[in-house]
Amino acid sequence: MFSFSPANAMIKRLPTILILCLLAVLAWFLWQKPAAAPDQQAVRTAMPEMPKQAKAGDEQHLQLWRVVTRRLVSRASVNTLDARLHQMGLTPIELSMEEEVTVHAFDDATLYKTREEASVAAQLWKEKGFDVNLIKVDDTTYMLGLGRLYQEKHALLLQQKLKQTGMAYRYQRRAVPVTTWRFTFAASDRADAQQLWQQLENSGVLMPVLMTEVQFQQLYGALVLKPHPATGGGTTIR
Repeated sequence: MFSFSPANAMIKRLPTILILCLLAVLAWFLWQKPAAAPDQQAVRTAMPEMPKQAKAGDEQHLQLWRVVTRRLVSRASVNTLDARLHQMGLTPIELSMEEEVTVHAFDDATLYKTREEASVAAQLWKEKGFDVNLIKVDDTTYMLGLGRLYQEKHALLLQQKLKQTGMAYRYQRRAVPVTTWRFTFAASDRADAQQLWQQLENSGVLMPVLMTEVQFQQLYGALVLKPHPATGGGTTIR
């Protein structure tokens, strides 16, 4: 037979007491208002720097454009084009430089011992419509130059004409250093430069080039720029 004691009774009631305590704590939490969220501290972040604007002078320089005419290899062509540009109301600026160009040289195939022999042969070429240049190599050697051309398309035309004669000729192609000329005009914005380019193109001035002022300075900045005085009339350029 088991004996009953107060201690044993407390042990039996312990789980019930624990459950009641947990329920009481839960009820207290449910009754309490939710705590206010703590104030957020201001977060400071560095804003990215805006890109610096180009200086006024640099920006203007980048927006400038130039028109440059094709290369010329003779002073006669320079004077002719200059007169033509002035007739159009333009103020050309001359660019002159030394550069290596390809020359197409056509000569009579025969070397002559005397000027008289060369002169007789030159007359035959002239009768067939060729411009002839009698060249003295030395006291006993003369030759006939039939053309010195710097553009391949013109050289091909002359070559076809020479073949039709049935006469013997000599052709050489070589690079030679020569003085060349171009014309440019005052730098302007792109719209004005485009309009000038179109004006030159429509007038028959062959192959004008439109470029930025930066490109122009890279190519021709070292040259002395000077307005070219009007030279009067002239024949049409080839």
